Amino acid sequence: MHEAFMKRLEAKMGKAGLLPIKKQAELSTRILRQRLETILPWAMRKSGMDFWIVASREGCKDPMLKTLYPWDMYDARRIGILAFHYDKEKDTVRKMVIGPFSQEMEGIYERIQEPGETIWQTIARIVKEINPSKIAINRNHINGCCDGLSSTLYENIKDALGENAVKLCDGEPLTVYWLQRITPLELEIMKALVNITHDIIDYSFSRKFIKVGVTTTTDIEWFMRDVINRLGYLYWFGPDIDLQRKGSDVPRMFNEVILPGDLIHCDVGINGIYVQLHTDVQRVGYILKDGEKEAPKELSALFAKGNRLQDIVRENIRVCTTGNDVLLKSIETAKSEGIKPMIYTHPLGTFGHGVGPIIGLYDNQSYIHGAGERTIEDKTCYALELNVSDNIRVWNNQLVFMYLEEDIIKDGEVYFINGRQERLIII
Repeated sequence: MHEAFMKRLEAKMGKAGLLPIKKQAELSTRILRQRLETILPWAMRKSGMDFWIVASREGCKDPMLKTLYPWDMYDARRIGILAFHYDKEKDTVRKMVIGPFSQEMEGIYERIQEPGETIWQTIARIVKEINPSKIAINRNHINGCCDGLSSTLYENIKDALGENAVKLCDGEPLTVYWLQRITPLELEIMKALVNITHDIIDYSFSRKFIKVGVTTTTDIEWFMRDVINRLGYLYWFGPDIDLQRKGSDVPRMFNEVILPGDLIHCDVGINGIYVQLHTDVQRVGYILKDGEKEAPKELSALFAKGNRLQDIVRENIRVCTTGNDVLLKSIETAKSEGIKPMIYTHPLGTFGHGVGPIIGLYDNQSYIHGAGERTIEDKTCYALELNVSDNIRVWNNQLVFMYLEEDIIKDGEVYFINGRQERLIII
Protein backbone atom coordinates (compact mmCIF):
# COMPACT_ATOMS: atom_id res chain seq x y z
CA MET A 1 0.00 0.00 0.00
CA HIS A 2 1.28 3.49 -0.94
CA GLU A 3 4.36 1.82 -2.52
CA ALA A 4 4.36 4.11 -5.57
CA PHE A 5 4.42 7.13 -3.26
CA MET A 6 7.33 5.69 -1.26
CA LYS A 7 9.32 4.99 -4.42
CA ARG A 8 8.88 8.60 -5.57
CA LEU A 9 10.18 9.88 -2.23
CA GLU A 10 13.13 7.48 -2.25
CA ALA A 11 14.05 8.53 -5.79
CA LYS A 12 14.07 12.21 -4.80
CA MET A 13 16.22 11.52 -1.76
CA GLY A 14 18.60 9.36 -3.71
CA LYS A 15 19.07 12.12 -6.28
CA ALA A 16 19.91 14.56 -3.45
CA GLY A 17 22.47 12.17 -1.92
CA LEU A 18 20.29 11.52 1.11
CA LEU A 19 19.77 7.79 0.41
CA PRO A 20 21.09 5.17 0.87
CA ILE A 21 22.50 5.77 4.33
CA LYS A 22 26.12 5.39 3.11
CA LYS A 23 25.56 8.34 0.76
CA GLN A 24 24.05 10.33 3.62
CA ALA A 25 27.15 9.65 5.73
CA GLU A 26 29.44 10.78 2.91
CA LEU A 27 27.35 13.91 2.47
CA SER A 28 27.58 14.70 6.18
CA THR A 29 31.38 14.64 5.99
CA ARG A 30 31.32 17.10 3.08
CA ILE A 31 29.04 19.37 5.10
CA LEU A 32 31.32 19.20 8.15
CA ARG A 33 34.40 20.10 6.11
CA GLN A 34 32.62 23.02 4.44
CA ARG A 35 31.33 24.34 7.76
CA LEU A 36 34.76 24.15 9.41
CA GLU A 37 36.45 25.89 6.49
CA THR A 38 33.92 28.67 5.86
CA ILE A 39 31.66 29.25 8.86
CA LEU A 40 33.98 28.63 11.81
CA PRO A 41 36.58 31.33 10.90
CA TRP A 42 33.73 33.84 10.43
CA ALA A 43 32.12 32.85 13.72
CA MET A 44 35.37 33.09 15.70
CA ARG A 45 36.33 36.39 14.09
CA LYS A 46 32.88 37.92 14.65
CA SER A 47 32.62 36.69 18.24
CA GLY A 48 36.09 37.85 19.24
CA MET A 49 36.98 34.37 20.54
CA ASP A 50 40.37 33.08 19.42
CA PHE A 51 40.26 29.69 21.12
CA TRP A 52 37.42 27.20 21.65
CA ILE A 53 37.43 24.11 23.83
CA VAL A 54 34.70 21.51 23.33
CA ALA A 55 35.03 18.77 25.95
CA SER A 56 32.61 15.92 26.46
CA ARG A 57 32.34 12.71 28.45
CA GLU A 58 30.96 9.44 27.11
CA GLY A 59 27.33 9.08 28.16
CA CYS A 60 27.07 12.80 28.90
CA LYS A 61 27.15 14.10 25.34
CA ASP A 62 27.55 17.79 24.60
CA PRO A 63 24.86 18.59 21.97
CA MET A 64 27.48 20.59 20.06
CA LEU A 65 29.33 17.39 19.21
CA LYS A 66 26.88 16.47 16.46
CA THR A 67 27.94 19.64 14.64
CA LEU A 68 31.66 18.89 15.01
CA TYR A 69 32.12 15.11 15.07
CA PRO A 70 31.91 13.14 11.80
CA TRP A 71 29.32 10.42 11.29
CA ASP A 72 31.50 7.59 12.65
CA MET A 73 32.03 9.33 16.02
CA TYR A 74 28.52 9.40 17.47
CA ASP A 75 29.63 10.18 21.03
CA ALA A 76 32.77 10.94 22.96
CA ARG A 77 34.77 7.88 23.97
CA ARG A 78 35.71 8.19 27.62
CA ILE A 79 36.68 11.88 27.49
CA GLY A 80 37.22 13.68 24.21
CA ILE A 81 38.35 17.23 23.54
CA LEU A 82 38.26 19.32 20.38
CA ALA A 83 40.26 22.54 20.37
CA PHE A 84 40.11 25.34 17.81
CA HIS A 85 42.56 28.24 17.43
CA TYR A 86 41.68 31.21 15.27
CA ASP A 87 44.68 32.87 13.61
CA LYS A 88 43.66 36.50 13.13
CA GLU A 89 46.43 37.27 10.64
CA LYS A 90 45.69 34.32 8.35
CA ASP A 91 41.93 34.23 9.05
CA THR A 92 42.16 30.46 9.44
CA VAL A 93 41.30 28.00 12.19
CA ARG A 94 43.57 25.25 13.45
CA LYS A 95 41.40 22.24 14.27
CA MET A 96 42.73 19.84 16.91
CA VAL A 97 41.58 16.62 18.59
CA ILE A 98 42.75 15.38 21.98
CA GLY A 99 41.91 11.90 23.21
CA PRO A 100 40.00 9.20 21.31
CA PHE A 101 39.27 9.80 17.64
CA SER A 102 37.69 8.00 14.69
CA GLN A 103 38.91 7.06 11.23
CA GLU A 104 36.76 9.74 9.61
CA MET A 105 38.38 12.41 11.81
CA GLU A 106 41.74 11.79 10.10
CA GLY A 107 42.30 14.58 7.60
CA ILE A 108 39.79 16.85 9.37
CA TYR A 109 41.41 17.25 12.78
CA GLU A 110 45.05 17.42 13.80
CA ARG A 111 46.07 14.93 16.50
CA ILE A 112 48.21 16.83 19.00
CA GLN A 113 48.43 14.52 22.00
CA GLU A 114 52.03 13.41 22.51
CA PRO A 115 53.03 9.95 23.77
CA GLY A 116 52.71 9.71 27.53
CA GLU A 117 50.59 12.86 27.86
CA THR A 118 47.18 12.88 29.49
CA ILE A 119 44.43 14.82 27.77
CA TRP A 120 44.70 17.47 30.48
CA GLN A 121 48.45 17.85 30.02
CA THR A 122 47.89 18.23 26.28
CA ILE A 123 45.25 20.95 26.54
CA ALA A 124 47.37 22.80 29.11
CA ARG A 125 50.43 22.63 26.83
CA ILE A 126 48.66 23.76 23.65
CA VAL A 127 46.97 26.70 25.41
CA LYS A 128 50.31 27.77 26.88
CA GLU A 129 52.00 27.55 23.47
CA ILE A 130 49.31 29.49 21.62
CA ASN A 131 48.57 31.94 24.45
CA PRO A 132 45.04 32.91 23.30
CA SER A 133 43.27 35.96 24.70
CA LYS A 134 39.75 34.47 25.07
CA ILE A 135 38.92 30.78 25.47
CA ALA A 136 35.30 29.88 24.73
CA ILE A 137 33.62 26.98 26.52
CA ASN A 138 30.10 25.66 26.00
CA ARG A 139 28.14 27.40 28.73
CA ASN A 140 25.02 29.38 27.89
CA HIS A 141 22.03 30.73 29.81
CA ILE A 142 19.63 30.78 26.83
CA ASN A 143 20.15 27.75 24.57
CA GLY A 144 20.57 24.27 25.99
CA CYS A 145 22.43 23.03 22.91
CA CYS A 146 25.15 25.63 23.66
CA ASP A 147 25.32 24.68 27.36
CA GLY A 148 26.75 21.19 27.12
CA LEU A 149 29.91 21.43 29.21
CA SER A 150 29.39 19.38 32.38
CA SER A 151 30.30 20.89 35.75
CA THR A 152 32.90 18.15 36.32
CA LEU A 153 34.67 18.79 33.03
CA TYR A 154 34.55 22.52 33.68
CA GLU A 155 36.47 21.97 36.91
CA ASN A 156 38.88 19.63 35.11
CA ILE A 157 39.60 22.27 32.46
CA LYS A 158 40.13 25.01 35.02
CA ASP A 159 42.53 22.83 37.00
CA ALA A 160 44.44 21.84 33.86
CA LEU A 161 44.86 25.39 32.55
CA GLY A 162 46.09 26.83 35.84
CA GLU A 163 46.81 30.54 35.43
CA ASN A 164 45.30 30.49 31.92
CA ALA A 165 41.92 29.55 33.39
CA VAL A 166 41.17 33.27 33.80
CA LYS A 167 40.77 33.41 30.01
CA LEU A 168 37.81 31.02 30.04
CA CYS A 169 34.51 32.62 29.09
CA ASP A 170 31.01 31.51 28.18
CA GLY A 171 31.06 30.81 24.47
CA GLU A 172 27.59 32.15 23.66
CA PRO A 173 28.62 34.60 20.89
CA LEU A 174 30.74 31.96 19.16
CA THR A 175 28.31 29.06 19.43
CA VAL A 176 25.39 31.22 18.31
CA TYR A 177 27.22 32.34 15.17
CA TRP A 178 28.48 28.81 14.52
CA LEU A 179 24.94 27.39 14.57
CA GLN A 180 23.12 30.34 13.03
CA ARG A 181 24.66 30.26 9.55
CA ILE A 182 24.43 27.51 6.93
CA THR A 183 26.64 26.70 3.95
CA PRO A 184 25.62 26.57 0.26
CA LEU A 185 25.74 22.77 0.39
CA GLU A 186 23.45 22.71 3.44
CA LEU A 187 20.99 25.00 1.68
CA GLU A 188 20.75 22.60 -1.26
CA ILE A 189 20.07 19.74 1.14
CA MET A 190 17.48 21.81 3.02
CA LYS A 191 15.66 22.38 -0.27
CA ALA A 192 15.43 18.62 -0.79
CA LEU A 193 14.32 17.90 2.78
CA VAL A 194 11.66 20.62 2.77
CA ASN A 195 10.39 19.33 -0.57
CA ILE A 196 10.08 15.83 0.90
CA THR A 197 8.26 17.21 3.96
CA HIS A 198 5.77 18.98 1.69
CA ASP A 199 5.25 15.77 -0.31
CA ILE A 200 4.46 13.81 2.86
CA ILE A 201 1.90 16.42 3.94
CA ASP A 202 0.29 16.67 0.50
CA TYR A 203 -0.16 12.90 0.23
CA SER A 204 -1.41 12.52 3.82
CA PHE A 205 -3.86 15.40 3.33
CA SER A 206 -5.56 13.82 0.32
CA ARG A 207 -8.19 11.24 -0.58
CA LYS A 208 -5.30 8.88 -1.29
CA PHE A 209 -5.07 8.40 2.46
CA ILE A 210 -8.03 10.11 4.16
CA LYS A 211 -11.38 8.34 4.20
CA VAL A 212 -13.79 10.97 5.48
CA GLY A 213 -15.88 9.65 8.36
CA VAL A 214 -13.37 6.87 9.06
CA THR A 215 -9.82 8.24 9.22
CA THR A 216 -8.79 9.97 12.45
CA THR A 217 -6.21 12.68 13.01
CA THR A 218 -4.18 10.07 14.91
CA ASP A 219 -4.25 7.74 11.87
CA ILE A 220 -2.57 10.49 9.84
CA GLU A 221 0.08 10.97 12.54
CA TRP A 222 1.01 7.28 12.48
CA PHE A 223 1.01 7.18 8.68
CA MET A 224 3.45 10.10 8.59
CA ARG A 225 5.66 8.41 11.19
CA ASP A 226 5.68 5.20 9.16
CA VAL A 227 6.65 7.06 5.98
CA ILE A 228 9.47 8.94 7.69
CA ASN A 229 10.70 5.77 9.40
CA ARG A 230 10.66 3.79 6.14
CA LEU A 231 12.87 6.46 4.59
CA GLY A 232 15.35 5.95 7.44
CA TYR A 233 14.77 9.46 8.75
CA LEU A 234 13.60 10.87 12.07
CA TYR A 235 10.80 13.19 13.10
CA TRP A 236 12.09 15.73 15.60
CA PHE A 237 8.69 17.42 15.84
CA GLY A 238 5.28 15.79 15.70
CA PRO A 239 3.76 14.73 13.49
CA ASP A 240 0.88 16.53 15.20
CA ILE A 241 -2.47 16.46 13.39
CA ASP A 242 -5.47 18.35 14.77
CA LEU A 243 -8.65 19.93 13.51
CA GLN A 244 -11.14 22.73 14.08
CA ARG A 245 -14.84 22.06 13.74
CA LYS A 246 -17.88 24.28 13.54
CA GLY A 247 -19.64 24.26 16.90
CA SER A 248 -16.53 23.48 18.98
CA ASP A 249 -14.61 26.10 20.94
CA VAL A 250 -11.50 23.88 21.02
CA PRO A 251 -8.99 25.36 18.54
CA ARG A 252 -6.93 22.16 18.25
CA MET A 253 -8.93 18.92 18.52
CA PHE A 254 -6.82 15.75 18.58
CA ASN A 255 -7.70 12.07 18.01
CA GLU A 256 -10.90 12.98 16.16
CA VAL A 257 -12.61 11.25 13.23
CA ILE A 258 -12.32 13.59 10.24
CA LEU A 259 -15.72 14.82 9.05
CA PRO A 260 -17.01 17.02 6.21
CA GLY A 261 -16.56 20.72 6.97
CA ASP A 262 -13.51 20.19 9.22
CA LEU A 263 -10.42 22.37 9.02
CA ILE A 264 -7.43 20.05 9.52
CA HIS A 265 -3.92 21.13 10.45
CA CYS A 266 -0.51 19.45 10.68
CA ASP A 267 2.83 20.29 12.27
CA VAL A 268 5.78 18.09 11.30
CA GLY A 269 9.56 18.33 11.08
CA ILE A 270 12.06 15.73 9.82
CA ASN A 271 15.82 15.27 10.14
CA GLY A 272 18.42 12.75 9.04
CA ILE A 273 20.52 10.21 10.89
CA TYR A 274 23.82 11.73 9.80
CA VAL A 275 22.81 14.93 8.00
CA GLN A 276 22.05 17.31 10.85
CA LEU A 277 19.43 19.51 9.23
CA HIS A 278 15.82 19.90 10.31
CA THR A 279 12.58 20.96 8.61
CA ASP A 280 9.51 22.41 10.33
CA VAL A 281 6.24 22.83 8.43
CA GLN A 282 2.58 23.50 9.25
CA ARG A 283 -0.18 23.38 6.65
CA VAL A 284 -3.98 23.51 6.67
CA GLY A 285 -6.66 21.65 4.71
CA TYR A 286 -10.43 21.77 4.39
CA ILE A 287 -12.76 18.76 4.08
CA LEU A 288 -15.48 19.50 1.51
CA LYS A 289 -19.09 18.96 2.49
CA ASP A 290 -21.58 17.44 0.06
CA GLY A 291 -22.29 19.92 -2.72
CA GLU A 292 -19.20 22.06 -2.01
CA LYS A 293 -16.48 22.60 -4.59
CA GLU A 294 -14.37 24.95 -2.49
CA ALA A 295 -13.91 26.08 1.08
CA PRO A 296 -16.17 28.81 2.50
CA LYS A 297 -14.92 32.19 1.31
CA GLU A 298 -14.39 33.47 4.86
CA LEU A 299 -11.98 30.61 5.61
CA SER A 300 -10.09 31.25 2.38
CA ALA A 301 -9.94 34.97 3.23
CA LEU A 302 -8.53 34.16 6.66
CA PHE A 303 -5.91 31.95 5.05
CA ALA A 304 -4.97 34.84 2.74
CA LYS A 305 -4.40 36.98 5.84
CA GLY A 306 -1.97 34.32 7.04
CA ASN A 307 -0.05 34.60 3.77
CA ARG A 308 0.00 38.36 4.13
CA LEU A 309 1.41 38.09 7.66
CA GLN A 310 4.13 35.81 6.31
CA ASP A 311 5.08 38.50 3.79
CA ILE A 312 5.13 41.20 6.48
CA VAL A 313 7.50 39.16 8.65
CA ARG A 314 9.74 38.29 5.69
CA GLU A 315 10.06 41.93 4.72
CA ASN A 316 11.00 42.91 8.24
CA ILE A 317 13.56 40.12 8.57
CA ARG A 318 15.21 41.64 5.49
CA VAL A 319 15.47 45.17 6.86
CA CYS A 320 15.45 44.89 10.66
CA THR A 321 18.43 44.47 12.98
CA THR A 322 17.17 42.16 15.76
CA GLY A 323 14.50 39.57 16.36
CA ASN A 324 12.61 42.00 18.58
CA ASP A 325 12.63 44.64 15.85
CA VAL A 326 11.08 42.15 13.41
CA LEU A 327 8.42 41.08 15.91
CA LEU A 328 7.28 44.51 17.01
CA LYS A 329 7.28 46.08 13.56
CA SER A 330 5.45 43.10 12.05
CA ILE A 331 2.74 43.20 14.72
CA GLU A 332 2.30 46.93 14.20
CA THR A 333 1.97 46.58 10.42
CA ALA A 334 -0.38 43.59 10.63
CA LYS A 335 -2.74 45.28 13.08
CA SER A 336 -2.84 48.39 10.89
CA GLU A 337 -4.10 46.12 8.07
CA GLY A 338 -6.83 44.57 10.19
CA ILE A 339 -4.97 41.30 10.86
CA LYS A 340 -4.93 39.65 14.30
CA PRO A 341 -1.34 38.36 14.38
CA MET A 342 0.58 35.95 16.55
CA ILE A 343 4.23 35.42 15.57
CA TYR A 344 6.63 32.82 16.97
CA THR A 345 9.30 32.42 14.31
CA HIS A 346 12.57 30.69 15.19
CA PRO A 347 15.94 29.87 13.60
CA LEU A 348 16.17 26.46 11.98
CA GLY A 349 18.94 24.19 10.77
CA THR A 350 21.29 22.03 12.79
CA PHE A 351 18.66 22.05 15.53
CA GLY A 352 14.92 22.26 14.97
CA HIS A 353 14.45 25.02 17.49
CA GLY A 354 17.63 26.60 16.28
CA VAL A 355 20.05 29.17 17.63
CA GLY A 356 19.92 32.84 16.71
CA PRO A 357 17.35 35.63 17.03
CA ILE A 358 13.92 34.57 18.26
CA ILE A 359 11.06 36.46 16.60
CA GLY A 360 8.30 36.23 19.19
CA LEU A 361 7.14 33.32 21.31
CA TYR A 362 3.75 31.65 21.44
CA ASP A 363 3.34 32.89 25.01
CA ASN A 364 5.17 36.20 24.58
CA GLN A 365 4.25 38.70 21.86
CA SER A 366 6.34 41.53 23.32
CA TYR A 367 10.02 42.34 23.79
CA ILE A 368 12.07 39.20 24.49
CA HIS A 369 15.27 39.66 26.45
CA GLY A 370 18.30 37.65 25.39
CA ALA A 371 17.35 35.63 22.30
CA GLY A 372 15.11 38.39 20.92
CA GLU A 373 17.97 40.87 21.12
CA ARG A 374 20.24 38.83 18.86
CA THR A 375 21.05 40.27 15.46
CA ILE A 376 19.63 39.15 12.12
CA GLU A 377 22.40 37.58 10.01
CA ASP A 378 22.58 36.46 6.40
CA LYS A 379 22.60 32.77 5.47
CA THR A 380 20.22 31.93 8.32
CA CYS A 381 17.22 29.63 7.98
CA TYR A 382 14.02 30.24 9.92
CA ALA A 383 10.79 28.39 10.52
CA LEU A 384 8.36 31.19 9.67
CA GLU A 385 5.82 30.15 12.31
CA LEU A 386 2.72 32.21 13.05
CA ASN A 387 -1.06 32.27 13.11
CA VAL A 388 -3.95 34.61 12.38
CA SER A 389 -7.48 34.39 13.75
CA ASP A 390 -10.93 35.87 13.21
CA ASN A 391 -14.59 35.28 13.98
CA ILE A 392 -16.17 33.44 11.03
CA ARG A 393 -19.83 34.24 10.36
CA VAL A 394 -20.61 31.00 8.48
CA TRP A 395 -19.36 29.16 11.57
CA ASN A 396 -21.81 31.10 13.78
CA ASN A 397 -19.21 33.75 14.55
CA GLN A 398 -16.81 31.12 15.97
CA LEU A 399 -13.17 32.14 16.48
CA VAL A 400 -11.07 30.26 13.92
CA PHE A 401 -7.28 30.08 13.66
CA MET A 402 -4.98 29.58 10.68
CA TYR A 403 -1.75 28.03 11.94
CA LEU A 404 0.98 28.32 9.29
CA GLU A 405 4.68 27.51 9.18
CA GLU A 406 7.08 27.47 6.24
CA ASP A 407 10.86 27.23 6.04
CA ILE A 408 12.67 30.31 4.75
CA ILE A 409 16.21 31.63 4.41
CA LYS A 410 17.65 35.09 4.66
CA ASP A 411 20.41 35.42 2.09
CA GLY A 412 20.22 39.06 1.15
CA GLU A 413 16.54 38.67 0.28
CA VAL A 414 14.25 36.45 2.34
CA TYR A 415 12.65 33.66 0.37
CA PHE A 416 10.84 30.36 0.88
CA ILE A 417 13.17 27.39 0.64
CA ASN A 418 10.62 25.31 -1.29
CA GLY A 419 7.65 27.61 -1.85
CA ARG A 420 4.68 27.96 0.47
CA GLN A 421 1.04 26.99 0.77
CA GLU A 422 -0.97 29.73 -0.94
CA ARG A 423 -4.48 28.32 -0.56
CA LEU A 424 -6.25 25.79 1.59
CA ILE A 425 -5.62 22.16 0.68
CA ILE A 426 -9.02 20.92 -0.52
CA ILE A 427 -9.93 17.34 0.40
